[in-house]
Amino acid sequence: LHRDRGGSLVAAVREAGADLDGVDAAWVAGEASAVRALRRHLVEDRELPKSAVEFSGYWRRTLTQDDAPTEEDLAEAAERAADAT
Repeated sequence: LHRDRGGSLVAAVREAGADLDGVDAAWVAGEASAVRALRRHLVEDRELPKSAVEFSGYWRRTLTQDDAPTEEDLAEAAERAADAT
């Protein structure tokens, strides 16, 4: 998929439909907003247990490593902490 040509990773996974039947775990890493959307899709729509989806939103399209954490960063950290307990 190529974002500059209109490709969307989230849309592609959603459209995969039956191709994902039988998948019982996932590892997702990449741009933070796409990772969050994919995790929600896998847990809410595909009904994978939260514990079966490992995720890491390790970069943001609009931020550098020197920028302060955003509200989204803090929310993701809180979600990870809640899942760990």
